[in-house]
Amino acid sequence: MNKTLKLLYYSVFLASLSGLIYYGHHLQNTKTPGLEILEQEPVSELSLEEAFPYVIEPRSTLSSSLTELGVSPQVIQEIVTAAKPIENLARIRPGIRFQIFKDETSEIQGIEFRFSAVERLSVKKISGTWSADKIKEQVDIQVVTFSGIVNMSLWESALNAKMDPNLISELADIFAWEVDFAREVRVNDRWRLTVEQKLVKGEPIGWGSILAAEYENAGTSYKAVLFRNNGEEIGYFTPDGASLRKMFLRSPIRYGRITSRFSTRRFHPILKIRRPHLGVDYGAPIGTPIRTVGDGTVIFAKYNGGGGNVVRIRHNSMYETVYKHLHGFAKGVRSGTKVKQGQIIGYVGNTGLSTGPHLHFEFYNSGRYVDPLTKKFPTAEPVAPHLLTQFKAEAAILLTGLPGWDSLQAANKTSSDSSMN
Repeated sequence: MNKTLKLLYYSVFLASLSGLIYYGHHLQNTKTPGLEILEQEPVSELSLEEAFPYVIEPRSTLSSSLTELGVSPQVIQEIVTAAKPIENLARIRPGIRFQIFKDETSEIQGIEFRFSAVERLSVKKISGTWSADKIKEQVDIQVVTFSGIVNMSLWESALNAKMDPNLISELADIFAWEVDFAREVRVNDRWRLTVEQKLVKGEPIGWGSILAAEYENAGTSYKAVLFRNNGEEIGYFTPDGASLRKMFLRSPIRYGRITSRFSTRRFHPILKIRRPHLGVDYGAPIGTPIRTVGDGTVIFAKYNGGGGNVVRIRHNSMYETVYKHLHGFAKGVRSGTKVKQGQIIGYVGNTGLSTGPHLHFEFYNSGRYVDPLTKKFPTAEPVAPHLLTQFKAEAAILLTGLPGWDSLQAANKTSSDSSMN
């Protein structure tokens, strides 16, 4: 390989260290089972745009993009042919960035595509022959901790903690069987967690699993620990090994407010008469995702008079749930569809006999209406007895690694004092 081409490839290697700036609240310095706590690596001066300066534009193709850069049709075909056993470049999607390498005579000698921070494709011309290689970067894991306190909303508390708000959704999912986050979140609720962060050469590329978490709701504390056995995630459990998972979620909407409860004699706002309201209404903006509260099979998904767009799910021989007034159905949701607990089945709407955007949620036990806010449901299996000693030892380490409450309270007081000045 000539000197110019070597320098170009070395530049791209350095460029792979560039990218997003690392952010975090606290770095966890104690050892966690199966994890290595990594020091942040130095970031290269080259940005992503400098390392991969070209991009497949919308409504464009690789062929048209390379033609604009002066690459001949013959060379384009040779590149596509060489890559085809690994990647079909004829169908490369818009937004993919790439770099090309030329020798001193300006003849193209190589091209590299960046599909993600983890995956690249290199196509090189060596001794007159083109060949392709898929390059996969090593993904490292470090453990990061966050903590927050609710002043206005759970989402706002994540932003104040400088945490990716998507993690607060995962936190809500973990405790979804214990706390109804649509109606039970209170001012001064507080939370803390440790989570895996994925990095490639020092560049954060996403999140792994939350390892341990605590949510304190109106003075009651709930703790969760992730249990892995032989690399398999078994689930989240309390410190004594009881499962946090129950047969049904507490709410079909992550964040919303209850506007009408289950009642046998409610005054109907449209019909102006007293009639049973055998369900729970959740007020939320149009388009808010609705999730099924349990595994099951969709037995009805279409428009149905006063109920508007309706989804009905049979969970087993005893339980069914119904979701009414939907704006629309999630992709693939139709009669006969198998759904998993927490899966999005539709979106809040205002269809049918409705005074405003909301979800009307009904719950049936053996064909009879029940109040889902008061019904107690069975839980999943606890940690197996022969694994309990292992679990408790790992849980103790993970819970010890949670950030302390003291720093959170001090930060919250400082924030409150600043807002008053």
